[in-house]
Amino acid sequence: MGCCFNCLKSDDAEPSFKKPLTEDTNRSPMPQESPKALSPVDLNDFIIEKVLGKGAFGKVFLVTKKDSGQVYAMKSLRKDMIEQRNQKIHTKTERQILGEVNSPFIVQLRFAFQTPEKLYMVMDFINGGELFFHLRRCSKFAEDRTLFYAAEILEALEYLHMQGIIYRDLKPENVLLDSEGHVKLTDFGLSKKFFSGEKKAYSFCGTPEYLAPEILKGIGHDHAVDFWSLGALIYEMLAGAPPFYSRNRDVMFRNMLSKPAEMKSHFSAQAVDLLRSLLQVDPKRRPISTAEIKKQPFFSSIDWEKLKKRSIEAPFKPKLSGIKDLRYFDKIFTDEPTDDSVPPQTLNSVAKAANKYDDFTYAEVQPQFKVD
Repeated sequence: MGCCFNCLKSDDAEPSFKKPLTEDTNRSPMPQESPKALSPVDLNDFIIEKVLGKGAFGKVFLVTKKDSGQVYAMKSLRKDMIEQRNQKIHTKTERQILGEVNSPFIVQLRFAFQTPEKLYMVMDFINGGELFFHLRRCSKFAEDRTLFYAAEILEALEYLHMQGIIYRDLKPENVLLDSEGHVKLTDFGLSKKFFSGEKKAYSFCGTPEYLAPEILKGIGHDHAVDFWSLGALIYEMLAGAPPFYSRNRDVMFRNMLSKPAEMKSHFSAQAVDLLRSLLQVDPKRRPISTAEIKKQPFFSSIDWEKLKKRSIEAPFKPKLSGIKDLRYFDKIFTDEPTDDSVPPQTLNSVAKAANKYDDFTYAEVQPQFKVD
C-alpha cells in the first residue's frame, strides 16, 4: 500500500510462518511528545474510499482529507483488541517513533487522533505496492535491482540507528515502493527506541524468517538485529526465499542457529561476501555499523550522496495512472466495504473513559494545500 501495514494483514492473507512474534518485556517510559502545531482533526475530516489492508487490530483505509483533497493512508486500530493482545506499549512506541522520524525512505505520519474505541494514524499513501508483492510476481530479483533496494533500505536503517531506534521487523511486507520506485519503510509496531542508559532490548519479537538469533536465544539484542534481517532480506531478493526457510518453524530455527546459509550458484562473489558478513549467528561478528556495510564491495557502485537525494533512478518504476490507482493492492481488501464501525458492547462506558492514550494526538506542522 502505500501503506500495507503488515500488522494489519488478515491471517488468511499472510502465511502463518510470516506472522510477527511478540512478547513484550521492554517497559521503557514513553517520553512526552515534542511540541507540535497541533490542530484538531477527527474522522469527520476524511472521506474513506477503499480498504487497503486488514487484520486482527483493525484496517488500513485509503482516505481523502475533505478540506485539502489530499490522499492518505489511514491506519485504524481497535483499542479493545490492542488491550486483549497486550500490545499497548508497542502501539504507543509506533506512534511516538512515527511522530519523530523524518526520512525520504520512511513513511511519514501526518495526523493522529483517537475515539473512545479506536486509534487512528494518518500517513502518506505510498501506492507502488509492497516489495513482497513485486518479489512474489518476479520470483526473485536481478542483482542490480536487489542492490538498489538494499542500498535505500540501508539508508533508512542508518537514519533510524542514529536516532537510537532499532527497527526489528525488516521484511518484504514492510518495504513499500513509491510511484517512482523508491523505498519507504513502514510499520514500526515492533520497533524499539533506546533511552539513556539502555544498551540492549529483551523483547521476543519479529517475524520468524528474519528473526536474529540473539532474539531467538533471548540473550539481549541491539541494532545488530537489523543487519541480520537485512541479510535475510537481500538473500530472499536474490534467491526467491529466505535463507533458512522451512515450513517447520522448529527446523527453521535450528538451521538458523547451527548452519551457514546456503549460497546459491548464481550469487556474485560480492553478494556472497556481504551475506556471510550479515548472516553471522554471533552479532559481534557482524558489521558494527551501516557505514561499515556501505564499504562492502557489493555496494561499490553506489553514489551514496546521490542515493540520499533519491537522485539515482530506480530500476523498476510502477505503472500507475494516478494517486488512487490501486493495481498493486490485493483485491481481497480493496473490494471490501469501507465500514469502520466497532461491534457493539466491545467497551463499556467506564472502560472507554479509562482507555485514553495520552499524547497520541498529532498534526503535521506544514500547512495543507488544495490539490487541483
